[in-house]
Order: sequence, then structure tokens, then C-alpha cells
Amino acid sequence: MHWGCKWFLEEKLRNFKLCSSDVKFVRILVVGEVGAGKSSFINAVNNAFQEQITSGALVDGRSGTSFTKIYKTHHIKGKDGSRLPFVFSDVMGLDSADEQGAHVKDIISALKGFLEEGYKFNPVTPASENDYNYRTNPKVSDQTFCLLNIIPANRVSLMNQKLIQKMKAIREVASEYNLPQVIIMTKVDEACPLVKDDLRMVYTSKKIKEKVIV
Repeated sequence: MHWGCKWFLEEKLRNFKLCSSDVKFVRILVVGEVGAGKSSFINAVNNAFQEQITSGALVDGRSGTSFTKIYKTHHIKGKDGSRLPFVFSDVMGLDSADEQGAHVKDIISALKGFLEEGYKFNPVTPASENDYNYRTNPKVSDQTFCLLNIIPANRVSLMNQKLIQKMKAIREVASEYNLPQVIIMTKVDEACPLVKDDLRMVYTSKKIKEKVIV
């Protein structure tokens, strides 16, 4: 797709129709390490469709801990305020340290549709059937249709094995359910000076290509 033809993809998504009456929205689960830019990405998508600056997903990139503490669904709205047929599920960020960040079992529960809206993440103890915000019989619309992994380009080479293993465990479950998986690389401008000067260089930058291979 040509760099200046984003309107084509935008209109395609605006006009997207669901085939099943049992499903109200295509649910996309957004996963990534602490500070990767998950909430910022969700806001960016909303900004594009509303054609104005929004802040539905609160962010704090300066903190060393996850700013997102609860399981929250973000609806994407069009210019007229109507909801588009896809939503993003935002979760607490993953952390390489033990008992820090979202518990892998909680992310997997979110993927399967077990977490209720507003569930508060506990890095030490994952959700169980006895919890108030645990859904024992999720509907199809509660379940994830796509796993979206957010990876910051400026920290790809710094990711340690513990964090990689956590992400791998989540991806393996998604694969078992035959879910589509997508990787979005954020903060590309911080990884390459050329891209910082001209964002269009992101597709030809050798440094960015090296990050993708990693």
C-alpha cells in the first residue's frame, strides 16, 4: 500500500460488517511489556478514526510499572460517534521480574474471555473461578479474535529471556485456538535517527529491519 493511501484501509475498516449476529464486536487483545506503548497505540487508532486527539486509554511512559491496572475494553468510534465493529482489550503490562506486571495466567484468561470488565490485575495471584470478576461461561463476543503483540523497537535487543518466555506462553495458547497474531513495533523513531527525521524511512531503515529480525 502506498504511504499516502491510508484512507483506503481506513474506509475498509469503517465499512467492515460482521457475519454473525452472535458477535457484536471483533475483540483484539493488546499485550506487551510495561511501557511498550499499548495504551498509546489504542489512542492512536481512536485518533485516526475520530480525526481528533483522544485519551480513552490513560498512559504514563515515565513510570517503571504498568499504568494499566484493570481489564478494560476500548470501543473505537467513527467521526459521527458511532462504534466501529472492533474493540481493543487493554491489560496490565508484562514484566520480566517475578511477581511484577500481569500474571501470564490472567492474560490467558482474558484471551479466553474469562475476565469481566474492570477486573483488577494481581501480579502475584491470578484470577480464579471464585473471583467476583471471573466469567465462568463466556460468550463468543467475550473471547479474543486476534492477539496483538506490542513491541518497542528501542528495547527489542534488551528483552530478557523471562519476558520472552511469558510472551511465548501466551502466543502458544493463542496458536492452540487458531487465533490470528499480529506484532506492532512502536517507538521506531527512538530506534533509528533516520526514521525520527522522516517516518517514511521506517520501511527502508536497516536498523529497523535488524530489530524486526531479532
